[in-house]
Amino acid sequence: MFDGFRKRYPFITPKSYTTRSAALLERIVTEARAGKHFADVIQGNAFTLYLLAKRGHTEAYVSPEAKSFPDSFRDPAGGWVAAYLQLNVIGYNTKLVAKSEAPKGYEDLLNAKWKGKMGLDDKQYIWFDGLLKVMGREKGLAYFKRLATQAIHFRSGNTLLANLLAAGEFGILINARPESVDELKQKGAPVEWVAPKPTTANVLPIAVAKNAQNPNAAKLFMDHMLSEEGQRILSAMSRTPARPGVSTANPRLSGLEIAVNDPAMAERFDQVVEVYKSVFALP
Repeated sequence: MFDGFRKRYPFITPKSYTTRSAALLERIVTEARAGKHFADVIQGNAFTLYLLAKRGHTEAYVSPEAKSFPDSFRDPAGGWVAAYLQLNVIGYNTKLVAKSEAPKGYEDLLNAKWKGKMGLDDKQYIWFDGLLKVMGREKGLAYFKRLATQAIHFRSGNTLLANLLAAGEFGILINARPESVDELKQKGAPVEWVAPKPTTANVLPIAVAKNAQNPNAAKLFMDHMLSEEGQRILSAMSRTPARPGVSTANPRLSGLEIAVNDPAMAERFDQVVEVYKSVFALP
């Protein structure tokens, strides 16, 4: 992304700082209280950006590129715009699960033949809340309580779980990232994925930081990432571009029925965690 931006604006030299979303949120809030503003542009998960925008740590900037994005991909107050999507699919090991028998949707995971043969991250709170929204809370909770009886193998970390799927630790990964499965598949691993209908997705937004030291450069970078050119670069990086009309690197990711997870879940995060742990009897 930086290379494309430098070609377009050779007089600007961007630098990056990378950390986990929780640490990023804490640093921005803590330094803002001390009158420090180290970031010009902020990019992270929807829940971090939602909280930063609500607390006044992002600039209300309506990029000229933003009009091309659906309303559900934008903060109504202009605090952020989705740069790309993180899709939630079902992964399976092709040596353990035949294509003809692979689950096509979440209801299929309740089949008794999959008992003890599925894996799931023990902290899939966003995915969990997104499906409750899609299914309806009452029906969704009833579904998850039935799923919890399937003797699921719980582990921590999407990358670890994808690798365990490839190694045959279990036959099905209940919530997988398609790009992770595709990467393992390209390396020869016996893995594949299917997209349930609808496919829930997390948005990964970009925003201009409040009191940015270089606000004009920040706006140019945001415009670039949201432009067709920037979105094609994200696609080449195996990201799912949020901008409609920009093709994904994997054509199977195009044209999916997508339900966007609610960024406002950040307001009730503790409640969602409590329900998730209760349903799956996790410590």
